Amino acid sequence: MDKLPITLVVVTLNEEANLDRCLCAAEFCAEIIIVDSGSTDRTLEIAAQYNARIFHRTWTGYRDQKNFGAQQATQNWIFCIDADEVVSEELRRSIVDSLVTDPDCDGFDVNRHAFYAGRPINHSGWYPQWRTFLYRREKAEWGGREPHTVVVFHGTRKLKLRGDLNHYTYANIKQHLTKNLHAAYDAARAMHEDGQRVSLWTLVSRSVWAFFRTYVVQRGLLDGFYGFVIAAASASYTFNKYAMLRELTTYKHSTD
Repeated sequence: MDKLPITLVVVTLNEEANLDRCLCAAEFCAEIIIVDSGSTDRTLEIAAQYNARIFHRTWTGYRDQKNFGAQQATQNWIFCIDADEVVSEELRRSIVDSLVTDPDCDGFDVNRHAFYAGRPINHSGWYPQWRTFLYRREKAEWGGREPHTVVVFHGTRKLKLRGDLNHYTYANIKQHLTKNLHAAYDAARAMHEDGQRVSLWTLVSRSVWAFFRTYVVQRGLLDGFYGFVIAAASASYTFNKYAMLRELTTYKHSTD
């Protein structure tokens, strides 16, 4: 098939287990840019097999890495996804059709569908999950607070695409909890830099609410065992984030 005027941007660090699947499903893109922060596995070898333009850049956060990649693009459209995200066949067809039938559109929202240990998660606040992943190069950039960055859209018209972007999140619970701890640390540091403080009551109440919201309000109970794990991990993430923020603001020393 003919390539579309899209630059695929993927930020990587030791993604050999995911990258081939990600790039293979997005071969309709005319250009692939990899922003790598020091991979020591086969990540760069796999990227080279897809003729990707590889940039070596010290890690400065998801927002900066993604914006840097987008700034190197030569195509009119940016499609920025993670290495563990895979374009479904329906989504691919929708992208192809939409770029032809909606030439005046400045961006497209995509529904991300999470998988946990290979199992689809249909609730828990993980699905549906609409995000802007495809946009005109000059009409958006990545913003938000680390580690939860989002696309800040400046265009005039945006539509939703059919089909899911499959997100293969965690292979097991150990991987989930390990990543959660690092994400909580990054969030605490960002909140501290913004001058935020937290009380013990807030720490406790928001942790409890995180579990209730995920498991009951967002119907995580319908996702079975892993729905319960996700709710418990959400509470743990919230507790760790606010606990580390309180340590930074109250005890005045680094949590490194």
